[in-house]
Order: sequence, then C-alpha cells, then structure tokens
Amino acid sequence: MATICERCKVIEKQKYWEEFHKHQFFKIMVNDFRCKLRIPHKFVLNLKDSYKLLGRKILRGPSGNTWTVEVKRREDDDYMFCNGWELFVKDHCLEEADLLVFKMKSFSSFDVGIFDLSACEKEETFFVNKNRNPCKHPDEHTTDQEESSETEHSSEEESYGKKYAFHSSQLISKGKKMKKILIAKQQINRKKECTPSSLRKKNIEPEEKMPIFSNRHQVTKREEVFQQASRHKSSVPFFLMTMQPTHVYLGQLKLPKKWANRYMRKKYETINLRVPSSGRRWAVAVSYRQEGLVMQSGWEDFVMDNDVEEFDICVFELAQGGKHNLIPVVLDVYIHRVNMRPSCSNSTSID
Repeated sequence: MATICERCKVIEKQKYWEEFHKHQFFKIMVNDFRCKLRIPHKFVLNLKDSYKLLGRKILRGPSGNTWTVEVKRREDDDYMFCNGWELFVKDHCLEEADLLVFKMKSFSSFDVGIFDLSACEKEETFFVNKNRNPCKHPDEHTTDQEESSETEHSSEEESYGKKYAFHSSQLISKGKKMKKILIAKQQINRKKECTPSSLRKKNIEPEEKMPIFSNRHQVTKREEVFQQASRHKSSVPFFLMTMQPTHVYLGQLKLPKKWANRYMRKKYETINLRVPSSGRRWAVAVSYRQEGLVMQSGWEDFVMDNDVEEFDICVFELAQGGKHNLIPVVLDVYIHRVNMRPSCSNSTSID
C-alpha cells in the first residue's frame, strides 16, 4: 500500500464523515454492558449533527425484529444506549466478549449484527422475538394456526438474513485480542501484584506494580526491561506505564493523575500518539472524568497496530501541546517489550 501523507489523511477523513452516509461502529461486550452501552467517542465527535443521536432509537436485530432504546448524554459527554437496552441484551442472550456491529441507517435507527468469540455471527440471534417465549420442540403439541404463523415468520427471517451482512475488516484485525478478553479479566481478578521498593520511581503511579511471576527468568527479564525504561531521559515531561490487561484488551488507559494534572488540559479532547521510530500517528480520544484523564477511542487501535502486550512498558513523552499551550497534544510513545516479537504488519489474520 502506498504511503499517504498526513494532509491526504485529513482530507479523506473529512470526506468520509461529511459525504458518506453509511457509518458503522462495533462494540465488545465488557464490564457493565447489560445496563448501558457507550457509543464510541470518535463516532459522536465526527458524525455531522451528532446531537440528533439523542433520544429514542430503533435497534433492528439479526432476526429483523426491532427494539426501542434511548440514547442519553452523560456529564462527561459520553452518549449511552440505556432505557430499553437491557431488554435488547436479555432477549439476545448477550454474553461477555460478544461483539456487536451497529450499522447506522438513519439518526433514528441502527441495524445490529452480533458475533461471538469465534468471530462468526451468533446463529440463535436470527430467531429472536421480543420477550422470547419458552422453546417449542417437534414433540410438543402446536395448533395449525401457530405452525402457520411460525412458518410465515421463519420465511421473513430467512429473507432478512440473506440481505443482512456486515463487511468490516476490523472484525478480522480484532479477532485475536477478542479471544483474550475473558482470560484477561480473569487475570485482573486473580493476580496479586507488588512493587519492589528499589524499582519505584516518582513518575510511576501507585497502580503500576511489578507482577509476581512463578518463573525466575520472567522476573529477571521483567526487571531488566523496567530498569531500561526507567533510564529514559528527556528535556520534556514524560511518564512510564506498565501495560496491564485492562490497557491491552479493554481499550482504555488512565493517565497518571499527578502528571496529567500538571501537564495536561482538563477537558475532553483528541490527542495524537506518535511512534518516533516510524513517525506514524494515532488519534486518541481523552475523556476527563472524576478519576482523571482516560484514553479511550483510538487507544485500542494503537495497541493493535503496535502489538503491545501485557507487562510491556511504554514511555509517554509530551512532545507538543499541553496544559499551557493551545496547540494539539502529541505524545511520543517508546515501547519497551518484555518478550521480543517481530514487527507487526498492517493486517492481522485469525488462526
């Protein structure tokens, strides 16, 4: 693929959001997804007249049936699917790590595709009715009228199913990470971490701790990488972060609070992460919350494209912008890897 200059990227991005009308996004079901679901910040930020997303919306499931939900705006400017969303989750038996693709038909409706950890569509979602009734099997008695109604409905489902398809390259590129989400959440709950006092640094947040390894070689390698990253010197502000499962698999990273308060603006904005060795940039949305600044939309793409894994150590250096500067923020990121891996390509395949 030919190299595209930054100016062309900006023009193409603007053209996509302003002139294209079939926008879509995907969400992985994690955390408190059963009660509410956040619409990606990038989608809200770039969509023209995005305020029209607020209010009552129609979600059409794979079966062709529809559910009414409400989109509300929170204090942190997040747009959330809420009232009515719980029923959609219940009727489709959504589980942790399921992936949903939301294809916008208009400001009032979305078509929803549902995939599981196999990276394929969940077959049972094509046969879902509202407030689903108990299953009826061939050995149970049904009236002719019921059979006729079921046959007619099945025909409609089959017809809709043939028309309903998603072609998102992101489904493939995210496949391997998807399979690790449940494992990662288990590790978060299971691991007990501690930080040796000899390795503590002023620019490391308390939550960045040295994990306990059962293998001595892993401990040694981990310490070596940490010490290497800790020797980083720069004339501009920087901080170190040890990549935890939440950072790698769950698509968000909280900036160290003291560092962020000192050098970053307390606002909702889009910043750029840049890898100095390649010069590539990734646009990342930063949310300002009560607990501090959190990288969200765009962070997952950075992790995927740079093959960031658990316990790698990233040095974030404030290369441009900041609290007392109006120009856009650019953070240079230096990745120190615990396990050396070949450089990743732009495309990722699923085994």
